[in-house]
Amino acid sequence: MKEKVALNQLATETRNQNTLDLDRLTPRQIARKINAEDLTAARAVQHANKEIGQVMLMAAQAYASKHKIIFMGAGTSGRLGILEAVECVPTFGTKPSDIIGIIAGGKKAIFRAQEGAEDSAPLGAADVTKTAKKGDLIIGITASGRTPYVMGALKKAQQIGAHTALVSCNGKADTSYADVHIFLPTGPEALCGSTRMKAGTATKMALNAITTGAMTLCGKTYHNLMIDVQPTNLKLVARATRLISEVAKTDEKTAQKLLKAAGMHVKTAVVMHCKKVNRQEAERLLKKHKGFLTRVIDD
Repeated sequence: MKEKVALNQLATETRNQNTLDLDRLTPRQIARKINAEDLTAARAVQHANKEIGQVMLMAAQAYASKHKIIFMGAGTSGRLGILEAVECVPTFGTKPSDIIGIIAGGKKAIFRAQEGAEDSAPLGAADVTKTAKKGDLIIGITASGRTPYVMGALKKAQQIGAHTALVSCNGKADTSYADVHIFLPTGPEALCGSTRMKAGTATKMALNAITTGAMTLCGKTYHNLMIDVQPTNLKLVARATRLISEVAKTDEKTAQKLLKAAGMHVKTAVVMHCKKVNRQEAERLLKKHKGFLTRVIDD
C-alpha cells in the first residue's frame, strides 16, 4: 500500500485534466490533444538546461579520458538509453564500447517487457559491477525517479568511484546517489501513467543534447557539421562526400577520391586537401590537435 501511495504522488502518474475525455474524441481531436501535451516536453527540457550542461561536460570529460559513458534504465527508459548509445557510433565515429546502453532484463527486454526486472536493485548493481569502472559515467534514466534497478545501479556506481547522473520527471526523486539530477517537469501524461509519451520525448531530447554536446566538446564536430560520421552505407558515404566538398571547398569527384585516399575518414580527407599533405601527415596533425579539425585548418 505504501508503494501505491508513493506512486499516486508522482505527477507522471496522476490524471491529466486536459484529456479526461480522450476516449470520446474523434481521431483528429485525439491527435490535437496529444500534440498539445507533447509541446510541454520541450519546455521541460528548457527547465533543465543548466543540469543538462553539467552532465554534458561530465560526459565529455569521461570520453576524453577514455572512460565509458553508460546509460541505464528499465522499459522505455532503458530503450531510450540504448538508442542514444547505438546512434553515437555512426554519428560521431565512437567505438561501440565507448558509449553503452543497458536495460533491466538484458537484451531480450529491448523487444519484450521483462516483468520484475526493474524492481531489482541488486540486478542494477550487478550490471554496473560487470560493466563499469572507476571514472566511468553512469547516467540513470527513470521517469518516476524511483525505479529500484536504476537506484541500485547508481548506488553501486558511486561505491566503485564512477560519476553519476539521474534523468527523471520527478522533482522529488531520490538523488542520494546522483552527482547531478536532470529534472524534466513534464507533468501528467495524456494517457495516465504512460511515460513512453511526453516523458519519453523529453528524456530523448535531453539525451540528444548530452551526447551531441559532449561529442562537440571532444572535437567530434566541425562548426555544426557531423564531421566524424562513419560512412558505413551508401547514404553515409554520400553524406561524407558532401561534407568534404563543403568544408574543403572542392568538387564532388575530388571529394570522393579524397575520401578513399583517407581510408574513408572525413577529417583526414579534409586536412589532406586543405593542408596539401598526405594521409600520414594529416593523421599526425589531427592527433596533435586531439581530433579538433578547426584547430588544424582554421587556426
